[in-house]
Amino acid sequence: MKIAVISKANRNGGGASQVAEDLAIWLNKAGYPTDHFIAVFDQQSHSFQKSLYGKGLRRKLCQLSHRTTKKFGLWEILPAEYWLTLNHIIDQYDIIHFHDLYKHISPLTLALTSQRKPTFFTVHDCSAFTGGCLYPQGCEKFASQCYQCPQLPQKTWKNRLRDHSKEIHKIKRWLARQAKIQYIFPSAWIAQQASLSLSFKIPPVIIPNSIDLDPFLHTTKREAQIALDIPEHRKVVVISAHYLADPRKGAKYAIAALQSCRHFSPLVLIVGHCDDELRASLKGLEIKEIGYIENSKEIAQTYLAADIMLFCSLEEVFGLTVLEAMAASCVIVGFSTGGVPEIIKTGRNGILVETANQESLNQALHQALTCSNLESMAEQARKDVENKFAPNIFLRRHLEIYRMALNNY
Repeated sequence: MKIAVISKANRNGGGASQVAEDLAIWLNKAGYPTDHFIAVFDQQSHSFQKSLYGKGLRRKLCQLSHRTTKKFGLWEILPAEYWLTLNHIIDQYDIIHFHDLYKHISPLTLALTSQRKPTFFTVHDCSAFTGGCLYPQGCEKFASQCYQCPQLPQKTWKNRLRDHSKEIHKIKRWLARQAKIQYIFPSAWIAQQASLSLSFKIPPVIIPNSIDLDPFLHTTKREAQIALDIPEHRKVVVISAHYLADPRKGAKYAIAALQSCRHFSPLVLIVGHCDDELRASLKGLEIKEIGYIENSKEIAQTYLAADIMLFCSLEEVFGLTVLEAMAASCVIVGFSTGGVPEIIKTGRNGILVETANQESLNQALHQALTCSNLESMAEQARKDVENKFAPNIFLRRHLEIYRMALNNY
């Protein structure tokens, strides 16, 4: 069985691409030859990674195709990567597995691929069942019919060259209903959201995401704290996001909760890109700004140095960051958003409160900073990652559905 994993980028492109790269790594290690095709091919991390768009003129034509259609509001409408690349190599593979498509891969490429090979699509955001947005942000049009997208400037609604959310939504609904594609959802929450919009030719499956646990195995909490010059017995809270100023990540709620508990003198680790406005809101707190981290060992070291992670995302399919913090024996305090309650159980391995409820979040952080069983909750968090979200479980689930698809194709 030879597999082609396809995603927007390598692991540096975000959580979805990280999952795709890890899957390719684990498949290869398990003896299943796998190539990882990447649309944004800036650098090659592994020998099995290749450019989805090809090289030279083919690459330029793929990029031009997506860039041009985007200008007219028809994002990803032309399957250029299929015509120019996949069409010529697809027969080398038994399984084709797509991940994040947004802005770089046409859904029609999946339709064409599914006519020739068993095709899988792991849905990492809401764009798979909306007229284009990554997250609806409270809009419910996707459940019936997208039109006049509120995330586009209102003036574009009258310009049919720009707002094609209705047409794009119809294509995605057709894809799920008519194409022989196995949809995979990382959480029951995203599966339920998708079911409001899509009907499926093949029943979808839920396979929770996983992370590589190895970086978390070789350093103790105290060793990580010493490396970051953190005093012993100091309560350490971490907040983390690629761009902390992104409103969807909810950093303002996390900072307000920290300010409400300032009298406990927590040391705050800030992970990710931080702007001046955010720094100003942290005034009065002792912070250590780590910056954006790509290296998995550095991520593990930083999270291992913390006792608590404040995870206040307002929209979240699953939350790889949550798994990473749990692997580092961190207690998660945050919002009961999206798929997060499927990972965190209040009182067992963390504390979750109603999304955007600032007062409840403040109380939850206060409880975590003062509770006597914080260490046991942290130990349980680590055990839950190992028992429920380990790579061997993730890999086995994928191999099961691959074999089933090959038998039925």
